[in-house]
Amino acid sequence: MPIFITQSLVAGILASFACGLGALPLAIKAFDLRKHTGLAYSAAGGLMFAASVYNLILPGLTLSSSHIELADAIPVVLGILLGALFLSQVDKYFSPERFERGNWKRWGNKAQILIFIAMAVHSIPEGVAVGVGYASSAVYENQLGNYIALAIALHNIPEGLAVAIPMRAAGASIWKCFWAAFFTSLPQPIAAVPAAYVSWLFQPLMPILMGFAAGAMVFLVILELIPEALHNSTPIKVAWAFSIGFCAMILVQVLL
Repeated sequence: MPIFITQSLVAGILASFACGLGALPLAIKAFDLRKHTGLAYSAAGGLMFAASVYNLILPGLTLSSSHIELADAIPVVLGILLGALFLSQVDKYFSPERFERGNWKRWGNKAQILIFIAMAVHSIPEGVAVGVGYASSAVYENQLGNYIALAIALHNIPEGLAVAIPMRAAGASIWKCFWAAFFTSLPQPIAAVPAAYVSWLFQPLMPILMGFAAGAMVFLVILELIPEALHNSTPIKVAWAFSIGFCAMILVQVLL
């Protein structure tokens, strides 16, 4: 097996563990989210919305060049709409009747399951980026793969927090939050390996993949997180919690 394939796989697994680490700050007793469920959902929504814009949409628009043209925007916009369509169909699948009849409840409520799906989808283009980066490193003898893997692993920490916040607010244990965040990022090593093998195929698909992931996450925030937050808190508190979560994610991304 070529060394860059092994590097892609290992880097993807480590990035998944980094995502799980995002849940650990919630073990601090001061973060008793069960008393503030609405604020927890809206803060998670702000974190996810910022991640969609900062980590997916903007990089997707500038993959080809720093000067954005219409041709650069179309694949990203198409991806956003497809991601929104995908999550709307997933939401349609989880009808109240099917949710009641099946065993889905043991995995959490509907919002938590949709968060898991959206964040797992979000991990796919990140895994592709890792694989393509290591393939490029093997050809051009540079450190691009290591740089991309490190950046994604660091970015995964606040994203893991976004996954864990609603679960913790619903009473889930820290370890359950950790493993849920870890598994949402598991598509990264799975996607990294084939992307490294055929990087020439995956690289042109990155803008639409990033748009798809962003569209799913934005749709989730509007469809589930904000209505859930408004059900449990006042609009002004929800707006503030969302804004704080949004700004916190941007600041963390810049610092990392």
